[in-house]
Amino acid sequence: MLLLEKPAVFKISGFFYLSLFILCMASFNKPLLAEHASPFLTRNQSPFSLIYGLPLASSAQLLEKNNSRWISSLNISNTLNSQSAANEKLLIDVETVQLNLIYDYSFEKNWMLRLQLPLVKHSGGFLDSAIDSYHQALGLPEGLRPGFPRNQIDIDYRLNGIQPLNISSQQQSIGDISVQLAWQAENTDSAAVSYWLSLKLPSGDESKLTGSGATDIAAWSSMDYRISGAIWLYGQAGLLYMGNSDVLRTIQKNWAVFATTGMKFRPWQSVELKAQFDMHSAFYDTDIDFLGDVVQLTFGGSYHINRKHSIDFAVAEDIVNGTSPDVNFNISWWISLNP
Repeated sequence: MLLLEKPAVFKISGFFYLSLFILCMASFNKPLLAEHASPFLTRNQSPFSLIYGLPLASSAQLLEKNNSRWISSLNISNTLNSQSAANEKLLIDVETVQLNLIYDYSFEKNWMLRLQLPLVKHSGGFLDSAIDSYHQALGLPEGLRPGFPRNQIDIDYRLNGIQPLNISSQQQSIGDISVQLAWQAENTDSAAVSYWLSLKLPSGDESKLTGSGATDIAAWSSMDYRISGAIWLYGQAGLLYMGNSDVLRTIQKNWAVFATTGMKFRPWQSVELKAQFDMHSAFYDTDIDFLGDVVQLTFGGSYHINRKHSIDFAVAEDIVNGTSPDVNFNISWWISLNP
């Protein structure tokens, strides 16, 4: 197994996109409809993170009573990383596709139920060539990519000379489903606060890295606040308990904290621009950066087709190389099921 260290350098492209977003905000700010923010449905898409009950970023404003919606959210992440510590080695070369099927229903005033079914596939993928060209075009660090074959899958973790995890072929199955309950604490034209509770059940397959084999519980608060006619701040913060997993159990932690902060800007009636930071503490007791604390930036927009349909397009990058997937692409289709 070839192990080369990937330098931990700050990503230039993410901060470029964020600066461009702020410039657009400053140059165009007129009052529009006071519609609350809806975060991008992204998180750390690392296979070692997806198996746990870390929730997607959640809207602070819940649905009105008896209203419902369907969300299909597709995330495609690409990772190539090789790291080592005193007694550990990790090589991960994988493309992960996750389709989240989400149903929201407000069964009572200020109360909402969410059901989430993930479908997960780990493979060699098809994006390696495009990512290489992207890095070269922008002059970004290419890390290990020039020396590795394209479109292969290799996930190899070693601890004290023992290999507790090795995957070298395509894996796919249903992931761990989750049931979430939310309560609306505040909802005005300029601010909203909601509290969420999530139960993640072991319906995935830990041998395929599509589930943890354990039950997880998360609790968090989501909020948003309008700072001007077209600009909203939003975020969430919470605590995650992870049951004893069948994946890397000897180094797994049981508790983690997580948070999201973002900004929405709506320059036109049908278009929103959003920049979002997602972060969480380490899920593993390790010196391997890829299994440690994570901060990632997601930048993109939403297009409102009509009052019932909208689509998100977003790109997420690790702020520091080597802590999460190199890149993640998100497309989410929101469908209101109300008459």
